[in-house]
Order: sequence, then C-alpha cells, then structure tokens
Amino acid sequence: MYYDRPSLGQRLARLPGQLLLALINATALLVIVACVLAIVVLNRVDNAGSKIAGNLTDAALARLQVSPEEFKTKLVALDSKIEQISNQLANPDEQDHWEVAQQLKELNRNLADVKTAAQGLSEAGPQVTNAIFKQAGTTLTDALFALRGCANDPEQVTPGS
Repeated sequence: MYYDRPSLGQRLARLPGQLLLALINATALLVIVACVLAIVVLNRVDNAGSKIAGNLTDAALARLQVSPEEFKTKLVALDSKIEQISNQLANPDEQDHWEVAQQLKELNRNLADVKTAAQGLSEAGPQVTNAIFKQAGTTLTDALFALRGCANDPEQVTPGS
C-alpha cells in the first residue's frame, strides 16, 4: 500500500497553526488550574475569617467576663425592657408615673453597665487587635505551609533536611 506522506514543506507550513493550538490548550489548562487554586484560597480565607471572628468574639466576651449565652440573655432582656417602657410611654394613662420612672431608672442602670462594658472593650481594642493579627498571621502561615506541602511543626522537621 502506498501512503501519501506530507512533505517537509507542508509539515513546516502547518507548524505555526499547531503551535498556536498547543498554546491555547496550555492557556486553557493554566486558567483551569488558577480557578481551582483561587477556590482553594478563598475557602481558606473564609475559614481563617471565621476563626478570627470567633476568636475576636471570645476575647471580647472574656474581657466582659460573661459567657455568650449570658450576654445574649442580657441583650434580649434589655431589649424587652426597652420595648415594655416604650409601650408604657405610648399609653401614659394606663400606667402609674412612679412605676414608669422606676423602670426608666433601672433601664438607665443597665445602659450604664453596657456603656462601661463598651468602654472596657474599646480600651482593650489594641490588645485584641494584636491578638487577632497574630492569629491571622499564624493561620496564613499554616495555610501557606499546607499549600506548599511543608512541615510547619518543629517536631515534624528532621535534622539535616
């Protein structure tokens, strides 16, 4: 059987087209790899953000010396007191003036406590910020080591490697 083989000139003429097709394929593969890496990095950033937000909340509540459940309960109670007093003030004929005044004094004490706690948090802001930046740095370093496949733990590093 006789096969018609292209000559050297024909093969050289097709070479730029084949090179362009190979470059397009390589570019498409690189775009796909970049998208996958972007998704992985965004997931790690989201996880790091969640950890940092959790640590910030825990540090703030620890500064207030209150558990999250207690803090939420206090906020709900304060909200219900405000709503109750505003309802009473909307209908002044139904309640005794003395009772409303007592409730307003109690609300003012609660708001003063909240103000004191907020001032304590604002004074602790730089300390909390430093702790959060340290946590963010550690999380970022661990993520980069994990992405690179390196050992971050000194116990895992063998001498001479």
